[in-house]
Amino acid sequence: MCLVLAVTCGFRFEVRPGDEVVELEADHRTVHVCLDCLVLLTVHRRIHHMKVEEVIVEMAERRPLVAFA
Repeated sequence: MCLVLAVTCGFRFEVRPGDEVVELEADHRTVHVCLDCLVLLTVHRRIHHMKVEEVIVEMAERRPLVAFA
């Protein structure tokens, strides 16, 4: 039996296996981001010259919305 750690991506709020997620830190805040979203952030940063540190802080503060039926 193999146990797999699951982590929620802080960008898309998708649950991903732990080996597909990286931890980003900025301003004493931490957020987990899947590798796909990390690529998106990196490309977006280069094209739009944005500060990823600000995005990390923003992601660390928001929470996923929960929909109730």
